[in-house]
Amino acid sequence: MSTQNSSNLTNTDKADENYNMGLQYLQTSCINCRFFPSYLDAIHFFKKAADDYHNSDQFEKEIAAREKIAKCLNNSNCYWEEGNEHEKMFKIQLHQLKLPLDAQNSMMNSFHAYAANRSYDDGIKALMKSSNEFINNEYREEAEKILEFAFMGIDKYYPIIISNKESDYHCVYDCVDKYLDFLFSEEKYDKSAEISQKFAELIIKENKNEKRNICKYIGFQAVAELLGEKEDNFQKTIQKGKEFEEDGDDFCSNIYRLVNVVRQNSKENERIIKRLYDSVSRKMPPSFAKIFNIKFIKKT
Repeated sequence: MSTQNSSNLTNTDKADENYNMGLQYLQTSCINCRFFPSYLDAIHFFKKAADDYHNSDQFEKEIAAREKIAKCLNNSNCYWEEGNEHEKMFKIQLHQLKLPLDAQNSMMNSFHAYAANRSYDDGIKALMKSSNEFINNEYREEAEKILEFAFMGIDKYYPIIISNKESDYHCVYDCVDKYLDFLFSEEKYDKSAEISQKFAELIIKENKNEKRNICKYIGFQAVAELLGEKEDNFQKTIQKGKEFEEDGDDFCSNIYRLVNVVRQNSKENERIIKRLYDSVSRKMPPSFAKIFNIKFIKKT
């Protein structure tokens, strides 16, 4: 037997021993005067087991140990730490075990844990980061579900996030932009319009002084309706967006001007088109701007 195999067996045996010790601390015992589970002691042994399982490439067993850690942290009201543990499980399930659905569920559990700790911004940022990993590994369906789940969290907790001075509320807008960018890359224009409209209405309801962001997402809605060939909706949405424009911010007006100039189909307007496109594309997510350019401006 090779030295490497012997080492792996030793690590696995040690991990099994620590895992079983962790289980013992979850049990009550009148003989040992342990009338309640000792979660902190159990966590100590489960963590040692998880590390040894990882070093031995025993990833399924590592997940089992980390699930115990997460449960112990939850029972100890250590919700932020629980969220972090679910993130660790996500990475193993995605990269080592190639189980995207399990990885997706781990990230949803992670957000619930962060939310229990009222760390909504940390939960949203974790979901965004995981969506990037799904996309990079060609799991686009799971990425979309994670971004949809993140938007549901934003829809629910937006008022709390923006009222907490210590929270990183910018991540909310980054996440919505990420979701819209993904939907545009999939050419899901109706869904893009729906999400843009919902978020604009949410800002109007909870933070009506954020006129620039209101105008921005109404503008996104209008572009999605335009590419989805909903001309009547596009015209109405653009007019609504103009109502929220302030001095120095004419995002919706510029979209409207750009569309009209493009439709004139004159080479004399190329400089105007470039100037207007440069102006509006700066506020758009990358894929959003790119597809608007390809599917409407160049196509027209």
